[in-house]
Amino acid sequence: MRSSLIVLLMTFAVNLFAQHPTTASKRSGLQLSYGFNQLKEENLHPKVHSGTITTLSYGRYFKSRNISELEISLSYSRVRTTYENWSKTVNGRLEADYKYLFTAVSRNKMVYSVGPEINICYNVNFYPNWDESHLYWANQLSLGVGNRFSYAISESQSLVFGLGFSLFSVFSRPIHDRQYKIDDTSFGGIVKSLHSNPESGSFGKSFRLSGNAEYRFHLNRKVSKAFCYTFDYVKADGENSSLFQNNSNQLGFKIYF
Repeated sequence: MRSSLIVLLMTFAVNLFAQHPTTASKRSGLQLSYGFNQLKEENLHPKVHSGTITTLSYGRYFKSRNISELEISLSYSRVRTTYENWSKTVNGRLEADYKYLFTAVSRNKMVYSVGPEINICYNVNFYPNWDESHLYWANQLSLGVGNRFSYAISESQSLVFGLGFSLFSVFSRPIHDRQYKIDDTSFGGIVKSLHSNPESGSFGKSFRLSGNAEYRFHLNRKVSKAFCYTFDYVKADGENSSLFQNNSNQLGFKIYF
């Protein structure tokens, strides 16, 4: 997995967006979410770290006959085990997700869409109470399937449910026994570490499941708002590293404009 894949993802998305006819609806969205986060890093120990998480997301949404979406999010979390009095562990997550959904069923007020989804996620953690010399990470580039179900309550209100899951992933994890006692903390050293030990696999080795539910209400043709619930589960289990799992549940508020 290379950082340049992000650029390729953006380029691919922009090219698809440009192909939509001028009659297609185009919107942006900004969402702020807050909730509960859990981490389990078995490279370190089998204890679960729990705490709060805050996420800021920005998206671009294009809809004509089909749906094209690109979302970028940044999350920050402070978590701890039951043995710690203070939340010193830091979890940071940078994620980009792209979907292209085809309308499979459209009946009256109900629409169901399904299509390919690509996701890239940098999930980086620092555990100063347990290991102040190393970063831990579980970074993934995954290909999967996105699903969406929408129901129009009225002309100004609707319910939207989404579910996505990975089928195949390329991922990076730190090895069990590191050669150096202290990481290379230069920018180049950190970037190199976050892309080291690449592996590939499916459900048994690497898996991502995410979903969302929105209640949307439209103020006018240009602005809509939504109350949101999102969940996300990730696991990565490499040949030379132990299992990592991350589970988060959040509530948020979103503005479409």
